[in-house]
Amino acid sequence: MGKYFQVEVKPTIDVAALAAGNITTAEVLFDWASFDVPKGAVKLIGITVLYRGKNGADYTPTDFELFFAKGEKHPNSNGVLTPITLGDDGAAVDTPGWFHLLQGKVFVDYSGHGNDADLIYGNILTPGRYGGRQGAGDASNSGCSILQGEPNSGTNVGYDKLYVSSVAQGTHNWGASTMQVSTETATSTPIVIVKTLDALTSLGPGDILRDEDNQALGTVKTVDSATQVTLEENCASVSTVNKLVYNTTPITLLLSFEQ
Repeated sequence: MGKYFQVEVKPTIDVAALAAGNITTAEVLFDWASFDVPKGAVKLIGITVLYRGKNGADYTPTDFELFFAKGEKHPNSNGVLTPITLGDDGAAVDTPGWFHLLQGKVFVDYSGHGNDADLIYGNILTPGRYGGRQGAGDASNSGCSILQGEPNSGTNVGYDKLYVSSVAQGTHNWGASTMQVSTETATSTPIVIVKTLDALTSLGPGDILRDEDNQALGTVKTVDSATQVTLEENCASVSTVNKLVYNTTPITLLLSFEQ
């Protein structure tokens, strides 16, 4: 029997694409996001997708494709093994140089696999089985199975690094956030004070925050109250009062593997 494990991936979506609203069919939903797997070939056997809607509300999923790739060194990689960008989030794929790194694709069909609107503060999508024969009613593509990163490319010894990106196959819309900075942030503290929304329902640990000017704030460690968030490190930028705060990681992928 193989060894089973799960990897959490929180890809980021550019503030400009989130604020603009619609990310439509054939546009980049998110660019390459990395994740580590134990060294060697792994078999993708399941995907669960968690969504946070605009301001932490419910979200109605639509179709998208996931592309899996290994990395390589290139002029813009700073010596790191990574694929070249697909292009800007919310725009058509317009940058070549990554095709030879592709290892698999999954078409995620939300029909019949969501919509759990009764969860109120988000949504969860379980689009079917992968890497084997489809069961009755499994409308998703199960053809993506074996993935393998470049040897010793992982963050730690004994791990390899893989990448996942996405292209929309339906209209995805978060729209402009209405959460605002309440007290000017400081790079000497991890505390961010927000207003206009309840942070307890809008944010969660692991969410990566930026302001409307695309300045990095940081990654959420804890949500302490309706108005206070503690980051994993001191705030990366000074963001002034009334600046909009964006959760740039509204999609979380839970990828299940066998090795």
